[in-house]
Amino acid sequence: MIDFKRYGFHRDEYIFSEHPDPSWARRNWLSLDGEWTIMHRGIESKIQVPFPIGSKYSGVDFRDSGTFVYNREFTLPRYSRRKRYILKIGASDYKTSVQVNGIDVGNHIGGYATFSLDITKAVKDTVNKITVRVTDSHSPYQVRGKQTFLRNPFFVWYSGISGIWQSIWIEETGPGRLERAETKIDFTTRRIAVTTFADTCPAISDDMKEAYPAEGAWTLSVTIKSPQGNGKTFTATVCEQNGNFVCTFGFDDIDAAFWSHAEPNLHAMVLSLSRNGVLSDEVESYFGIRDITVDRDGIHINGEKVFLKMALIQGYFPGGSYTPESYARMENDLRFLKMMGFNGARIHEKAENPYFSYLCDRLGVLTTFEMPSFYLPSPKAFARYEAELKELIRRDMAHPSCIMRMLFNETWGIWGIYRKNSKTRRFILAMYDLAKRLDPSRPVIDNSGWEHIQTDIADFHHYLRNASLARDVYKNIREKREKALFGFSIGRTLAFYFRNQVSTKTRPLFLEASAAIDNLPLFLSEYGGFGWYDTEHEDAVIENIEEYTHDIIASRLFCGYCYTQLYDVGAEVNGLMSFNRQFKVDIGRVLNANSEPT
Repeated sequence: MIDFKRYGFHRDEYIFSEHPDPSWARRNWLSLDGEWTIMHRGIESKIQVPFPIGSKYSGVDFRDSGTFVYNREFTLPRYSRRKRYILKIGASDYKTSVQVNGIDVGNHIGGYATFSLDITKAVKDTVNKITVRVTDSHSPYQVRGKQTFLRNPFFVWYSGISGIWQSIWIEETGPGRLERAETKIDFTTRRIAVTTFADTCPAISDDMKEAYPAEGAWTLSVTIKSPQGNGKTFTATVCEQNGNFVCTFGFDDIDAAFWSHAEPNLHAMVLSLSRNGVLSDEVESYFGIRDITVDRDGIHINGEKVFLKMALIQGYFPGGSYTPESYARMENDLRFLKMMGFNGARIHEKAENPYFSYLCDRLGVLTTFEMPSFYLPSPKAFARYEAELKELIRRDMAHPSCIMRMLFNETWGIWGIYRKNSKTRRFILAMYDLAKRLDPSRPVIDNSGWEHIQTDIADFHHYLRNASLARDVYKNIREKREKALFGFSIGRTLAFYFRNQVSTKTRPLFLEASAAIDNLPLFLSEYGGFGWYDTEHEDAVIENIEEYTHDIIASRLFCGYCYTQLYDVGAEVNGLMSFNRQFKVDIGRVLNANSEPT
């Protein structure tokens, strides 16, 4: 039995909460955050990692394109030739290559996914030098979210960031190493299966052989601690087909407690990999037990209907741009959200820091996963999008707070959707199938806000000058008027960009007639935006919030709504708070608006 006190399991701290990724954490880790030197176009400066280039807290004022060379030194406090050392970079935008002591140890493409590099053969027991080379551009073909693809910010696209923007650290393991795990929950049989992927065929050096058996069967033990404090250990078996470890157990075996936004129960999990009784690697993780079903009636969590009351969060922070000055800053945003009566957050055009997802898991905040956009379709854009989508789903699928996936937003970068036999349309359908295959437990929205071709939830966006126009939209949808549901016009699309307004006359729910609409829930995934575009009540933001929100609930059409937005970002000064997180409205009235019976 594992000594849980050793792992800090007390009160509500289910896992190692100081680690950059609490859902996959080793105790033996070394942070490389802090001061580095950086070289860009012949200019050397100091930079504070992990604040991205282009942010105030980074300490450098380089533009967000070109090549940046980071350098620093480090010493491993417990270096041993009997250990393996894994370098992890939370996220680095965009193309990254790494050298340790002049030895190439690996590279990565993509600005949002975490990646790991084995640096065992490059490190030594004295001072080590690490060099991280990052190249970024304004290319519209790369996955970039709302970072501008022009030289400067414009409209709703903001200043870009480059370089390392999440923590960088080193973890220590034995020769056998755990790579990731997938937890699948079967509510019909009330059983849980934990599949663990491991590297159990390492090249063992003579030094490692002195401490670890070179032969024999690998075993994996899985220790679960329930929210009630009870712990139990299970032994995993090896799947003969692929060599992965599979451990199964029943709800009753672990005193299972369901996770929900009202009761965010988490089960701690420790995975221990051994060979002939000698421990080689150990990872702390956790999971939440919750079920999501979707039908025309709405979204159900653990069999109970949940009306979504979300606010849009874009993940920009004062001084740090993509990176908060501390984890407390992210936590405060989530607490402000709940204080105003929202039960969830739409994470918009950004794959957020894993620590943010941990906070949502712990605090009980429902979230969406939204893949950041590219802006021009091409085979290269499609390939890079697909690769990073796979990485992010595998990294984040364990978080119970995430209840749906949004693959694209408002047709950005996928304009070929309008041609029935286009490569773009085939690509969208393929990405929907990929997301469902990798993670069948969550509903998927193909193209948030505008024309759908294959989706589990029909969502749309509107920004209208007055509440009467919105009520007309709801009436047209309820009466299933053809022009409100189907059709496309390039003129109407351009009208959105010139008039800053979306209505059913501008964007239909479906690209062409679809029988699926009768079986899909409707989600108003963007509305509000008051203060950014022209409305008839310029000085009455809170009145607009109250009236529009009341009408959404009273329409009885929707499974939920998402208000745009929690705080101001860039030119979009439509937040309930300023960018510096000062309240701009009466939060009591927002709470009352969100408290109307659904």
